[in-house]
Order: sequence, then structure tokens, then C-alpha cells
Amino acid sequence: MVSFLTDTVVCGFSLYHILAYFLIYSCIGWCLEVIYAAATTGQLVNRGFLNGPVCPIYGFGMIIVLFALTPLQHSILLLYIGGVILPSALELVGGWALYKLYHTRWWDYSDFPFNIGGYICLEFCLLWGVGTLVVMRIVHPVVADLVNLIPPLVGVILMCFLYAVYAVDVVATAIAASALADTLDTMEQLGDSIHAVSDAMTQLLGTTTLNADQKLDEGRLQFKLAAAEAREEEVWKMHEEAKQRAETAESRYKAALADVNSLAEANQQKNKELEAARKDLRAAKDCYSVAKKNEAFQCERIKTLQEENAALKKQPIAAVVDEEEMDKRAHQQAYAIAADMTGELRQKLERMQENDAAWVFQSKDRMESEWERMVPMLERMEPDIKKAALDGVLKMLGRIQGQVFALYPEEEEAGHEVPGTH
Repeated sequence: MVSFLTDTVVCGFSLYHILAYFLIYSCIGWCLEVIYAAATTGQLVNRGFLNGPVCPIYGFGMIIVLFALTPLQHSILLLYIGGVILPSALELVGGWALYKLYHTRWWDYSDFPFNIGGYICLEFCLLWGVGTLVVMRIVHPVVADLVNLIPPLVGVILMCFLYAVYAVDVVATAIAASALADTLDTMEQLGDSIHAVSDAMTQLLGTTTLNADQKLDEGRLQFKLAAAEAREEEVWKMHEEAKQRAETAESRYKAALADVNSLAEANQQKNKELEAARKDLRAAKDCYSVAKKNEAFQCERIKTLQEENAALKKQPIAAVVDEEEMDKRAHQQAYAIAADMTGELRQKLERMQENDAAWVFQSKDRMESEWERMVPMLERMEPDIKKAALDGVLKMLGRIQGQVFALYPEEEEAGHEVPGTH
């Protein structure tokens, strides 16, 4: 018998493996139904129409899927399409047959959209495709390895026992649904015993699923609370950072404003010093003009003295006078007086010009030093404040440039360039 089961091949699978897969997947399908009912409804429901922990439709469906879709394992798309069509068709036929035989629906999709008679619906058809991919690519290789680990003799003995219980369950269920239930108490008791085992497994799987689902919900709630606390902390952190940035920007603004005010004050001071320099320059020009006038006056006086000397020479005198000596002394005296006055005025003018030039060069050096101090201050400023400050500086420099050009009227008319304008 063992050799017959192992040697008989149907659609690429031995009869031994087909019978083992049918039992295993019938039980796995029942377990999935119990877990799904507990997770979705929160209740313990012994799914399936038999008393034992089996759903034969899953066993038949998986055998058909193995026969039909094993050649398509190389293509995920074809495997998915086959997984949508075959299990859905089996579910439709099985649901209709069970309803006709027992007048009871073991599942009903009437409340789902795109359903056919409540036996199948679009949502679960698509899920059958995903389930087929998972079973064929992940679950079945593990199940096949477990079956191969069991010695064939032990496997046949175990299957004979399980199929005997399976047959008793099927007969008991059929009797319970017919009029013969009152005459066959022993079979009904066996069915009740099998059902008790199924109920115990339902209690175990359902309770475990409910506890896991409750713990999962608690974990999700704790995770959401932790995430909310983390977001709150992040918001407070962002608020503190924004507050610090605002305070820093305010301090920088105040420092920049103080620097601008100091620059404005320095500019006003420089304007005052420049105006004073202009006054000194005008005074120097006036002194120079007075010196020129004095020089011209002295020249006129010398000319007058020469004329008086010539007139004296024409007058008769009693003594003998050396005319050349007198003329020489007169000239010497006049030139000496004029030279003294002119030299004094020139010295005064030169000292004034030297002082003015020294002050101008010192002012230039101070302006360069102030600009070097301004550069790092401007680099620290915000763009808007920096632009306002630089606009003020440029306006001041423009006024200074215009005034500098005004001090070069002769050079500009002659086509000379003002130094430093390039």
C-alpha cells in the first residue's frame, strides 16, 4: 500500500503527497477562518460545516491550485491571475453546492460590492490571488519539506487514522443534517466528540488571536501616544529654536542699528570737520588774496618811492650827493620792507596750508580706518539692514565725490582725471 501511494503519480504529484496536502491544507484553511473571524468580529466562531477542525474546500482548492498553477510558478503575473480565477471558481461552486445540500450558508458576501449570489465577491477574489502567491512561493515549499521529513510508512499510518476520523466526521455531519439523526446516536456522539476537539482548537486559536489583536491595538495606541509626545516635544523644540533665532535676530538688529547710528554720527562729525576745513580753506584763500594785494601795494609803494627819489634828484641841493648811492639805498630799503611783509605773509600762508594738508590726510586715514571697522559690521547684518546701511554710505560717498569734483574745476576743464576715480 505504501509503495502504491508513493509510486502512483497524478499531475506530477504522488498520491501519498496529494492525500497529505489535502489534510494539511484543510486544517490550515480552518485555522485561517477561525483567526479571521476572531480578528474581524471579536468573537470565537467554529468555522466550517464539519465537526472537526477542517475545511475541505481549502484542501480541494489547494490540490487544484497545485495541479494547475505549478507550471506557472516562474511568472508572478500568471500565478496571480490563476490564483484569482481558480480559488474564486471553487468557492463559487462549493458555496452553491453546500447550500443546495444543507440549506445553510457557511459564508455570505451579500454585503460586499461586486458579489455573485453572496458566494464570491471582487475583494476576496483579489485576496485569493495574493494568498495564492504567498502559499505557492513561501508556504508550500515548507509544507512539502515537512511531509518529506516523515517516513512514508509512518505517514501512511497517520493518514489512515486521520482519514478515518475525517470520514466519521463527514458521515456524522450528513446524518445530523438528515432525518436519520435520531436513529444513529452513536455516530452523533462521535461527531460531538470531534466537534468538542474542534471547539477546543477554536477556543485556543480564537483566544490567542483576540489577545494578539488586543495587544496589537494596545501597541498601536502606545505607539500613537509616543508619536504624539514626540511630535509635541518636536514642536516645543522648534518653538524654542524659533524663539532663540528671533532673539538673535533682534540682538543683531539692535547691534546693526547702533552701528548705523554710530556711523551716522561719525558721518555728521566728518561733515562738520569737512565744513570746518572748507572754512579754513576759504580763509587761506582770503589770506593769499590779501598777501597778493599787499605785494601789489608794496610794488606800487616801491614805484612811488622811485618816483620820489627821481624827483629829489632833480631838486637843487647844497651838498654833493652821491646819486647812485642814494638810489641804491632807497631801493634796498623799499625791497627790504616789501620782502619782509611778503615773506611773513607767505610763511603764514604756507604754515596754514601745511596744517590744512595734514588735517586732510589725517581725515582720509580716519575715514579709511572707519571703513575697515564698518566692513565686519556690515558682514554680520541681515540682508535688508545691510542694504539700508550701504545705501546710506553710498549716498554719503556720492555727496563727497561731487564736492571733490567741485574742488577740481581747472583740471576737469583741462581734461585731467581726478585721482582715485577709476
